Amino acid sequence: MGNRLAWKEKYSIGVPVVDKAHKRLFSIVGRLMRLVEEDAKDKHACIEGIKYFKSYAVKHFAEEEEYMRSIHYVGYEMHKQLHDNLREKTLPALEE
Repeated sequence: MGNRLAWKEKYSIGVPVVDKAHKRLFSIVGRLMRLVEEDAKDKHACIEGIKYFKSYAVKHFAEEEEYMRSIHYVGYEMHKQLHDNLREKTLPALEE
């Protein structure tokens, strides 16, 4: 399962700081998936992993949005809506 979520260079956008953060997000999700597959009984580890993912994702969204504003990115509003949906719906659902 983890292989389907592997980072591929085609995902790179050419902005090193953003690409590095995206690679990290892939890595965190991959670890969470392996944790669930290997030891679903370790509820504490799953909870801590999800908390870490949420914290990292929210921090990344803020940094990426700041970067997009700084370069006057044309697709900013649409991309921010994706982040808002993840922040307000997906991440809280994952925590539940």
